[in-house]
Amino acid sequence: MTTTSIIIIIIFIICLTAPVATRSVGLIKADDKPSQKWFIPLLFGVYQWVAAMLGRVLGRSFAHLITYIAPYMVFAMMLVIAVKMFVDSMRILKGKMLYTVSNDTELMLLIFMSTTNTLLMSLMGSYFEPFGKWYMLLVMVASFLWSFIAVRIEFTPGVIKKVSFVEFSASVFMAIIAILYLFTDLV
Repeated sequence: MTTTSIIIIIIFIICLTAPVATRSVGLIKADDKPSQKWFIPLLFGVYQWVAAMLGRVLGRSFAHLITYIAPYMVFAMMLVIAVKMFVDSMRILKGKMLYTVSNDTELMLLIFMSTTNTLLMSLMGSYFEPFGKWYMLLVMVASFLWSFIAVRIEFTPGVIKKVSFVEFSASVFMAIIAILYLFTDLV
């Protein structure tokens, strides 16, 4: 594995987990306990790890069905995730994907919603699992860090554009990585 491919895969993991930031913004209030400032990001990270494990198990169960078209399926999954993130970024910009959480059940649902990309990509784990078994740990750490940073951001109208830009940028990078994956041997 070359240094370039390692950098691309790290960018891929950062982009894959970027929706965590959009769903984490403003979840902590100034008067919340310090333990919540660690607990919520930890939940985001653990849920991402569980999604990666679940996707890997499910993907390996059905891997024999797509052996011949696997590279194209990995490419398709990356593009689906890129398009989903692009659409989400536009919805955030229009104010349609702003989340408020009033109880623990809503928080768990919000955290679960942030795992979609990881679950989808992990379905292709038999054919594309960068860094091998470390992939799941890296996804968990990246999600934790996204959430750790984002929960501390006070929600203001100006944050909407910034959060939308993060998800838009991640979608563009994901599309570029998908193209690199299909047409080069860098990824």
